[in-house]
Amino acid sequence: MPGLRVKLALALVATSAITLAVAVGTLVPPLEHRLEQDRVHDVRELARTAGLALTRMPESDLRPGARGSRRLVRRLAGRVGGDVALFDAHGARIAGSGPTAPRVVPAGLARDGDVRQAVGDGAAVVVSSARTRAGVRTLVLRRSLDDERAAAAVVRGALPVAGGVGLLVAAALGAAFGFGLLRRLEGLRRAARRLGDEGIEAPVDVRAAGRDEVGELAVALESMRTRLQAQEQGRQAFLSTASHELRTPVASLLGFAELLEEDLAGPEPDVDAARARAGGVARQARRLSTLADDLLGLGRLDAATPVATEPVDLAELARTLTGEVEPAARAAGVVIRLRSYGSAWALGDPLAVARVIRALLDNALRHGAPPDTALAITVTSDGERAAVAVADAGPGVPAADRERVFGRFERAAARGAHGFGLGLPIARGLARRMDGDVTLADARPGARFTLTLPACAPPREERTVNVRAPTAASAPARPSPGPASSR
Repeated sequence: MPGLRVKLALALVATSAITLAVAVGTLVPPLEHRLEQDRVHDVRELARTAGLALTRMPESDLRPGARGSRRLVRRLAGRVGGDVALFDAHGARIAGSGPTAPRVVPAGLARDGDVRQAVGDGAAVVVSSARTRAGVRTLVLRRSLDDERAAAAVVRGALPVAGGVGLLVAAALGAAFGFGLLRRLEGLRRAARRLGDEGIEAPVDVRAAGRDEVGELAVALESMRTRLQAQEQGRQAFLSTASHELRTPVASLLGFAELLEEDLAGPEPDVDAARARAGGVARQARRLSTLADDLLGLGRLDAATPVATEPVDLAELARTLTGEVEPAARAAGVVIRLRSYGSAWALGDPLAVARVIRALLDNALRHGAPPDTALAITVTSDGERAAVAVADAGPGVPAADRERVFGRFERAAARGAHGFGLGLPIARGLARRMDGDVTLADARPGARFTLTLPACAPPREERTVNVRAPTAASAPARPSPGPASSR
């Protein structure tokens, strides 16, 4: 099979040959026809002018053998570059420019006051009749078209020569262009083979590929290599961190299990100690279960599992989730304050939205809200975006860590080292899958995490209920007694 260079050269040569053939077939015949028509037009205009001159001549100059008729015919013959003859109304010849001048009027062409033309036998013939003082006189002008056809023949003969030169130039350009193109493509092929043989660590030289489509291909290949390298580094870091995170609870489970066996193996089992060991086993098992859920959530995000899109009342959902975490907040000495101004409907997956809000609340209780402080939950909607903000009064997050806390297995140093560092990455990933986002801002003191989603109108039945009676979420609720309250 011929190489790309040969194919490119053959394609250019074939293109030039086809172009030449099309040019010869479409250019020469119209050119020849146009030259003939231009010549006929010139003879026709001259015949009309001569017809006007006949109408002004005296009768004596329009008789056979008259000097004026002969002079007019000779002058017209010189201007036409051919033969001219003058006939009377009966078709008798009055004067002619020479022995080759027409002897008779061409049949069917001459009519009073009319000019007729025809092309035949290699000549253009024009017949013009005029009413003179001596009666109807007819001029017949004949002009050979040999010059025009010779010009067309010259063009027809020059085209193959020009085409031959064009073919040689096309072949030379094809070879030169193909050499440079193939040299750059060969560089890309070597780079691709290097990626397959040596791995994705070898970079692709995009400067040698140029700035055209080949250069864009090289840039795309290098971008793909960079993304693959980043994904591989992320995968290795994920496996390393996950292994480390799994090792601690597994080791704790094994230790608790061995101690539990020792407590129960003696003649008098220590039931209280065994019960304590069993509690430790349960805590580590719950920790492993939480990690497994988080890893499953990450897997679903990476697999781009589709999420539902339906109206969700963020105010009602935030109220429900606040009730779930209130016992834990009360145990930690944290007061929860919920502020919502009516319903805040958003488009999203109810389960995914609940998981995001739950992750923000858990993050605030675990890392942000110190004892004897308040945790503020605010639900708002401006008609375009609906939001749930969770603000704590803790030490906050350093500016350098505000994006890092959304990385997998990342935890801000100022917010403790508990948990696996997967809640915020999963929350942001789910929010972005629903065309929303999770952002972090400085609350002074503390940190403020905000979930934003596209706002939507409430369902029809909800609008009907709101018209009849306002919901409780339209005004702040009174705080409940005790160390933890919601309103």
